[in-house]
Amino acid sequence: MTDPRYKAIFDRSPDGILLVDGDGVIQQANARALEMFGYAEAGLAGVRVEALIPREARAAHVGQRENYQRGPAVRPMGIGLELRALGADGLEFPVEVSLAPVEGEGGARWTVATVRDVSARRRLQDFSAGALRASEDERARIARELHDDTAQRLATVLVRLRLLADKVADPDARAACAEIRDAIADTAEGVRRIARGLRPPELQDAGLGSALRSHVRRLEEDGPLDIDLELTAVDRIQDLDTALITYRIVQESLSNVVRHSRSPRVRVRVGVHEQEVQGVVQDEGVGFRTEHDLVHGRGLGLIGMQERATMLGGRVWVESCPGEGTTVRFRLPLERARVGAHG
Repeated sequence: MTDPRYKAIFDRSPDGILLVDGDGVIQQANARALEMFGYAEAGLAGVRVEALIPREARAAHVGQRENYQRGPAVRPMGIGLELRALGADGLEFPVEVSLAPVEGEGGARWTVATVRDVSARRRLQDFSAGALRASEDERARIARELHDDTAQRLATVLVRLRLLADKVADPDARAACAEIRDAIADTAEGVRRIARGLRPPELQDAGLGSALRSHVRRLEEDGPLDIDLELTAVDRIQDLDTALITYRIVQESLSNVVRHSRSPRVRVRVGVHEQEVQGVVQDEGVGFRTEHDLVHGRGLGLIGMQERATMLGGRVWVESCPGEGTTVRFRLPLERARVGAHG
């Protein structure tokens, strides 16, 4: 590396850079790589790259490296996996790695490995995941209290009021009791509806499909909204966290339709395709400017959906323009790549 411009980029890169030969021996390492792995004094030249990998993953890595040498190309390493590196102090840390083939000295084939320490990002993700876990736990607690305590107390009051009304002779007083009884019944139903929204009992008792159909049915009963729901193989989702996050994304998307879009119809598709949960919620409403609204503090529900999907290693896309409706798409791995909603 004699060109001073390339040497400056190599030395000053914020990511660690390793030049590795075909036998897996590190030929050069930049300052960030030395700092990252804790080899600032001893250096990394001449060290086998497997020394930077946790012991239990080394044998597999040798095979992966040999496969890469047979068909080298620019690509990220370990797509969908959590990669971990090993420092000189014996401590592991999470990394992202990208690979690219280059021609080394004398025409030898080398590999450039760009390594990024994502410990800080992972801590933020873990903090966010912890906050969402706490939120879901609190939702579940409140839902149980509303259902098991508040709703039951209201039901008891209704029974006692009915018994009392049967003993009242005055017609006006009986009519007043009936009005009060109807008001309490409406309140009890509202409490049950809130409890179901916080934590749908169908989700754990009967599965995601039942929970989504029940939610859609309640929305259609509450207002003039036509929801075209199509579910495909959702019974394959056995993990409760994946089912819960899928439900929350659809729930929030439909809530936005009801509150903001003024759309008479909405199309919902949720299904399992190979090893992914894929979903689409598409309305015909007023739409919005996605970047503008997010920058100015709106669309917090959309951010929440994205955070939930990230917890599982998934993604959420929102497509919208004023006057052209809104489409929410999401993809979640069927088998979790990261810690889910409840660890």
